[in-house]
Amino acid sequence: MTSPVMPPEEILRSLTRRCFYDGPVPEDAIEEACRRQDEMFPLFLVEIEKFLSASPRERIRKHTPVHFIFFILGEWGDQRAYRPIARLIRCPQFTEHVGFGPVFDDVGHRVIAAVYDGDPEPLFEAARDPKADRLARHYILCNALAMLVHHEMIDREVVANFVIDLYEELGDYPFVWYGWARLAARLGLSALRPLVLQAIAEERFDDYAIQEFDDELKLAVARPGAEDVDEEFLPFEGAYDEIISYFPAENAFAPPVTRTPGDPSQ
Repeated sequence: MTSPVMPPEEILRSLTRRCFYDGPVPEDAIEEACRRQDEMFPLFLVEIEKFLSASPRERIRKHTPVHFIFFILGEWGDQRAYRPIARLIRCPQFTEHVGFGPVFDDVGHRVIAAVYDGDPEPLFEAARDPKADRLARHYILCNALAMLVHHEMIDREVVANFVIDLYEELGDYPFVWYGWARLAARLGLSALRPLVLQAIAEERFDDYAIQEFDDELKLAVARPGAEDVDEEFLPFEGAYDEIISYFPAENAFAPPVTRTPGDPSQ
């Protein structure tokens, strides 16, 4: 017996939450959306635009489906989603949404890589933007851009030149500086060591020593190329499989231990 078709508005309603952990994973809605990608894709972009056009206060208070949509777009890998997602992740009310911050830390860069359309400028703009969420800026640098270079989706020299130029544009957020230094190390940019030392001397970081840069640099140099893929940079899997890993079976609605914003030690 064929199960009844779920109307688009019901799919969106099932994906809508006030908090990421407000209920069980909406498996049926995710599967139905994925069966009807052509129909749901434009509706998902509308939901992203509605979220972006709302005021910061409205984004905080409003129930929204955009966090589950983010996962589903990662599964679809549709490059038309890249620029809306690049705008979405600049909003603190998205990336630091209740229960979602640690999840974004883990999967955000992998979703970005899945939808990436070949133009790094939207990510460069987000990393430069002093009004963008500083956690997102950090993870764009040390995770998203590093992953795209790792998989040879962006030319390493293009990103290296961006890292050099960014020194004069980055602002005063230590956590963003930490992402900048980690990106330089992950790319194996040993020539930037004096610039990292200068940033340390200028107290751009909170509790960051050159030894940390050297250790990560050494690891990058020892394992060049895209053949040796870090688990952190594995391609994004199916939306449901990715989401369910954040809902432990023994306590389905309890969020994982959260990180302290701006603390690179965790």
